Amino acid sequence: MKKNILLFLSTILLIMSCSKESDNSTSAIDLFHEEYYNANILPSLNNFKAEITKQIELTEAFQTNTTQENFTLLQEQWLNAASSFSKTRVYNVVDVKSLYFDIIIYNFPVNETLIEKNIAEKTNFDTTYIENSSTVSKGLAGIEYLLFDKESVKNSLTLLQEDTFRVDYLLSITQENLRQINKLIDFWEQGYKETFKSYKSLSCVENARCLAFNQLINIIDIIRVTKIGKPAGLEKSPNTDLSILEAYRSRSSLKLIKSSLEEVQKAYATSSVNFANIVDEIAGSSEISTEIDNNFNSVFTNIDAIDGDLYTAISNGDKSVATLHASLATLLQYFSVDAASTLSVNILPTDNDGD
Repeated sequence: MKKNILLFLSTILLIMSCSKESDNSTSAIDLFHEEYYNANILPSLNNFKAEITKQIELTEAFQTNTTQENFTLLQEQWLNAASSFSKTRVYNVVDVKSLYFDIIIYNFPVNETLIEKNIAEKTNFDTTYIENSSTVSKGLAGIEYLLFDKESVKNSLTLLQEDTFRVDYLLSITQENLRQINKLIDFWEQGYKETFKSYKSLSCVENARCLAFNQLINIIDIIRVTKIGKPAGLEKSPNTDLSILEAYRSRSSLKLIKSSLEEVQKAYATSSVNFANIVDEIAGSSEISTEIDNNFNSVFTNIDAIDGDLYTAISNGDKSVATLHASLATLLQYFSVDAASTLSVNILPTDNDGD
């Protein structure tokens, strides 16, 4: 009889143990560590690589035939590439940020004088030359200046048609962006993705979930403060400053902002590996994630409510800009207080002077 009881108890314990292991293997937290890179980070990096590769191909076609049609294709592709890059910044966690790939690829505002000085050298704009050039004279911001400058006596197309060195410079800084994204992908693939997966420390700087979630917070705050608030005079100074607005020459600031926020929403809620599942699992309900989803909807509604582009809206004193700015603050609060508390992550200092 005693033997049967012991056998029965052993069987029950084994079943409970197996059940627990099964629960652990499918937990949102475990899934995050194993698949966040493959589901979110790598696709965003590869998408930008594809877009900048196409930008190079179109620039080479323009170099051969400097027509209006080829120039228009270049302008359209710049927006595709910049929008794609804005998504990669959502994954610019601390260890990656310290390598400055994001600044090299897209630093704004651009230094027009320095770009013109470089082009005037009429030299061989090879890898060494571009690599040693200032970040404010190259990258996506430099490409935008060469394709969309509206302040020159001559338009951008005419300037490129009249100076082959200008086209050479355009091609070289575009090729440098491809070189940099390849280096960034190599950094992840050649070891850091495994390091990132293994980051499970109580310290936020060595905890993958904490680092990744802080970057979502960072992106929202950068958009609120740097990309909208300061240019629109909604931060410490009431004075507007359109010269510091991202992508104002192409009038695509709002499109890039929306692209970044769409990626933040994906990482939080809509990707196959997301934070909402973790928050819901820990909280035992979807209340917080539902509120965050509602706030994302409000932000996107406020973006769409701006008539035209952000540059024009700020110039005209459009009150929709302030409404958008305020809705971002509300979204940020849900991330940095409600969700962060549930996830038990420490909030790192926000760098809202850059990504």
